[in-house]
Amino acid sequence: MAPRGEAPSPLRLAGAGIGIVGVSFGMARYGYGLLLPDIRREYGLGASTLGAIGTAGYVAYLAAATATGALAGRAGPRRTAVGAGLLAALGMALAGLTRSSGGLLAGVLTGGAGAGLAFPPFSDAARELAPRVRGRVLAAINCGTGYGVAVAAPIAIAAGSDWRATWLACAAVALAAAAWAARVLPRGGELAPEPNPLGALRDRRAAPLLAGGVLVGLGSSAFWTFAVERLAEAGALSPAAGRSFLGVVGVASILATLASDLVRRLGARRAFRACAATEAVGIALLALGPRSLALALAAAALFGAAYNAVVAIQALWSTRLFAARPSLGLAAVMAANGLGLLAGPLVAGLLAGVVGLGAVLGAGAALVLAAALFAPERSRLLI
Repeated sequence: MAPRGEAPSPLRLAGAGIGIVGVSFGMARYGYGLLLPDIRREYGLGASTLGAIGTAGYVAYLAAATATGALAGRAGPRRTAVGAGLLAALGMALAGLTRSSGGLLAGVLTGGAGAGLAFPPFSDAARELAPRVRGRVLAAINCGTGYGVAVAAPIAIAAGSDWRATWLACAAVALAAAAWAARVLPRGGELAPEPNPLGALRDRRAAPLLAGGVLVGLGSSAFWTFAVERLAEAGALSPAAGRSFLGVVGVASILATLASDLVRRLGARRAFRACAATEAVGIALLALGPRSLALALAAAALFGAAYNAVVAIQALWSTRLFAARPSLGLAAVMAANGLGLLAGPLVAGLLAGVVGLGAVLGAGAALVLAAALFAPERSRLLI
């Protein structure tokens, strides 16, 4: 493992971050939606109960994300990142081994907490890197969600209706990711805890960042929650093909690795607005043309690449605003995004029964487009 105080190479750090974020977000957090049809059939649970379990996972994510800024400072990046991987593994193992809905809930809660811890510690680990290299590393780590979904989807397809095998295989991957992070990240690096770690967020400069994070979470949740159902409702995809659809989202999101290069070429403000507009187009395509497979695939590609690019730019912005404690700023924007992702499905679910899924997705596109109003200033994001 890396000795105390020695920074890992950018490539090794990016690999460890992609692994932890991939298993925590792409597998433990979004795996529930990926396997939901089979879970529904086995337990015979209604939509409201399944939705409540999914919402509980977001609550656990939000609680963990809120605490991560302080935790990463006290425990250090290595312990926090490894803890995220272990929680993801434990949550998926619980979900795969249990025979009760209560055990499933425990697994989803545990996995959600792991996702809340996953990303911020790597911003602390990368703070000594040169600005250009740091931007590329953090953008690559942010795309770990896409790698995780891209790996989980074929595992689920191969397992077929044996959704428990999918959870257990992903838990094994999470253990491997945690072991790699433990080897790569230095044992030292603990930061002196602040008396009030959230006090820094009273800085007015953070207001646009956090407002944009909430709007992106609100709007994007419509796609994450209802994309597959929208296509199935229109007869464009079978339930099994929905896993392949999400796999396209995951593969496309890897393109967001280039987010820092896009910022250098276009500037932070223009890059953020362009990515937000592209994501909104992806959501709108699904709202307007659910019966066209070509449009569905285009929507998956646009959403996957742009959503992760938007979040990557916000992550880079947060580490710029809070350069002394990058994990604090990143934890705050991830919590803001998580708040939107938590509230979005609840509101969208109520509206869907009244105005339909097409209108709900259209509203999601509008919210993401509105987030473009909270773009960073050029001077605040120099990478």
